[in-house]
Amino acid sequence: MKDDALCKRIEAYLSAQVRAPVRASGLKRFPVGFSWATYAVEVEADPVAALPAASMILRMGPDDALYSPYSAVPQHQLLTALARSSVPTPRVYWHSDDRRILGAPFFFCERVGGRAPLPSVGAPDDPVPGHRETMAAQFVGALADLHGFGWQSAPELGEWGRGLTPENTALRQVEVCEQDYERWATRPQPAMLWAMHWLRRTAPRAQRLAIVHADYRIGNFLFDGGRITAVLDWESAHLGDPHEDLAWATLPQFGGGTGLVCRLMDLKSFLALYERLSGHCVDLAALRYYTVMSLLKLAQVYLASAHTFERPGASDVRMGAMATQAAQTLRQMQKNIEATA
Repeated sequence: MKDDALCKRIEAYLSAQVRAPVRASGLKRFPVGFSWATYAVEVEADPVAALPAASMILRMGPDDALYSPYSAVPQHQLLTALARSSVPTPRVYWHSDDRRILGAPFFFCERVGGRAPLPSVGAPDDPVPGHRETMAAQFVGALADLHGFGWQSAPELGEWGRGLTPENTALRQVEVCEQDYERWATRPQPAMLWAMHWLRRTAPRAQRLAIVHADYRIGNFLFDGGRITAVLDWESAHLGDPHEDLAWATLPQFGGGTGLVCRLMDLKSFLALYERLSGHCVDLAALRYYTVMSLLKLAQVYLASAHTFERPGASDVRMGAMATQAAQTLRQMQKNIEATA
């Protein structure tokens, strides 16, 4: 959809929500992310007080993206609940899964200031010069706060824990891996099949259930003025074992070649700080288990990118580039399984 046409639809939708005429302009798509599309949009209303902000973020889940089809409901539920926590998140406004409105599921949220440091190989060791230690402490602190959030008492998340127990949460995630494999594997992938069998056979019992971000890493938060202003990209969030997030954050793919967890701190310090701030001990066996699962999931992202790139009319060359990383990631996964023997 062309920008002018999307602006007209945004105006019509927001005007109906605030019951006042709304004008939208300055629509800008950010060239980041591989699933939900992110736009900045400037809005004006008469009266001005009808809108919560003059600049907003619009996130849309297009049907031709990596993990389509999408729903805006889970993210809206979770971000609404987390607004009552100490986890830095953007405030959410409106959402809908009705494709007739903007052409795809969407939600509007607060535009938070800051930039997202990236795990770029060859970049300066300090993601934001002079702020690495501060950023590291806040990065771990926000994760501990997320895992400590009382999701059981959040009315928005009433259905999230249905049927989930500490005994079956790992197996639930194995099922997710199996479903993704069936969706994207165009030919047999023995390494993935072996990993899923191993994950089923060795699934641990969780010490506790918590909100898991599922993509918690450098690149998925904004930093400004010496603080993390917002944790972003909640589309994969679910209830599960907190070790999922710990394992994902420690993958070498997010270290930018520094050997540090997300280019921020060494592994021992990362785990020690998390234990201190969360009040929970890290189970190293569970961490190793979820490291294998994280590498499998990452390899499946690369498999999905290849599948997406091969679709007729595909034009995002990043998908093809990502697909080339699958073999190396699977080898890392195999080595981790072998190390547990």
